[in-house]
Amino acid sequence: MYANILPQDCLCHDCGKPLDIQHQDDGKGGSYIIVTCWNPTCLLRTVTRSLLTYRTLTDSEWESYREMNRTRVAQAF
Repeated sequence: MYANILPQDCLCHDCGKPLDIQHQDDGKGGSYIIVTCWNPTCLLRTVTRSLLTYRTLTDSEWESYREMNRTRVAQAF
């Protein structure tokens, strides 16, 4: 299953940097891939999703994550 993942499948939607890839147990004896952007300058940093749902987010969902990070940065100052 994981052998079919291409490098371009694991790049951040916004900054294009490689995503951190982890395997998450599904509680049923299997697992799935979760991905996270850790680039501190990216507005999608700390967004963790399964690779499958990461690929299918809508423009408005992407923007909601960006706004979440903008708000977090504004509150830190």
